Amino acid sequence: MKKILTTLFLACYGLSAVLAQTETTSFDVDGIKVIFKPTPKEIINVRMYYRGGVANYQANQAGIESFTLEATGECGTKKYNANIFRDRADKYGIDIGSEAEYDYGNIQMQCVTKYFNEGWDLFTEAVVNPVFDANEVELLRSKIVAKVRGDQSDPDKRVEQLVLQNAFEGTAYATDPNGTDEVLSKLTAADLKTYYTSVLNKNQMFIVVAGKITKAELVAKIHASFATLPSKPYTPATLHEPLWNDYKVVKEDRTLQTNYLNAIMNSPAFSSDDYVPYRVGISALGGSLFSELRTKLNLSYDPGTYSVMQQMPYGIMYVSTTDPKAAILAMNSQVKKVLGYGLSPEGLQRIKSSFITTNYIKQQSTASITGSLGIAEVLGGWQFAEDLPKLLEKVTVDQINQAMYKYIVGLRWSYLGDPAKATEAADAFKEVIRE
Repeated sequence: MKKILTTLFLACYGLSAVLAQTETTSFDVDGIKVIFKPTPKEIINVRMYYRGGVANYQANQAGIESFTLEATGECGTKKYNANIFRDRADKYGIDIGSEAEYDYGNIQMQCVTKYFNEGWDLFTEAVVNPVFDANEVELLRSKIVAKVRGDQSDPDKRVEQLVLQNAFEGTAYATDPNGTDEVLSKLTAADLKTYYTSVLNKNQMFIVVAGKITKAELVAKIHASFATLPSKPYTPATLHEPLWNDYKVVKEDRTLQTNYLNAIMNSPAFSSDDYVPYRVGISALGGSLFSELRTKLNLSYDPGTYSVMQQMPYGIMYVSTTDPKAAILAMNSQVKKVLGYGLSPEGLQRIKSSFITTNYIKQQSTASITGSLGIAEVLGGWQFAEDLPKLLEKVTVDQINQAMYKYIVGLRWSYLGDPAKATEAADAFKEVIRE
């Protein structure tokens, strides 16, 4: 999730021209919302989204959506057993995958245009007719549990898990969508089937497609495959982000070559006028941290920031260092400077070009297009993904400075590493960044 800043200003305009070649549209097919971006690329990507994410289940089922959606393409369907399903995917170069995040899950298919019929066949089987074969579920469970254990051992991922648990305690986001070893080990094939039935609902689903296909062809495919899916009442969960105006720290002792720290900050909602200015401001803060902690002080190889678009959004500062106390004091100092003095007009121009390039160069792939459009739709409207370059161009220094000052009112910290170093940094963790 870490962001790398570049300064390819002219590339932004070339990329904008590429993105502008086709127009994204949305329409309804038999009660399912469809978001469609035709492109000249010979790669087609299709995603079926399921709204709700961790709000769909309780903490004692952590990871059930991730397990379930992966099982739809790994554990066989009514038409193809698991081995035949995999063989057909390999034969035609079809990629069937899934993901489960805090606000949504999806099943996706990617293939070359030549084999779209074969790809669509496997995709629709996974969506409509998964069988959750018990033996295949057991094989998949071992792979998923191994991955969860791997994330626990990865310092970057673990320190991020800790800061989210610290920040979102008592909310739906306290549940890790990837699950835990303990919970995943107990889920049965019947549990997965029951859960999937609960989210297989036209009112909770939508499709995003990007690639070389006509609207008429796409509508015919969707009608033939999904017209008979159930349609049930669905009310999205209402989530309210906590206010982090304190300096609470969660620590985990681990013997490492370096120590890992994250600090989480409040962020405006996706629908807020402050959101785009805030995201630009977070990028500017990341540049300041890199310059100060790496270039000037040699405290860290790769310090920085990123912001996350979610129903409950947030910004993160991160660092790995052998001197936690000095690093925390330096991070606090940079935040204070940003809040006190703001961003200069010259700095804004550099950040705009870097930010647009970093966030839109990925749009050259159809998978990235369906990903960004789908996330924007979950958070309020797919149009935001299309409008972001224009919104960024309109952002002013005053808007950025006001947004940063308005939302960064305190920090929540996570620490992974030497406990003695954490004790030395106790006062630094509690340093107030604003009066």
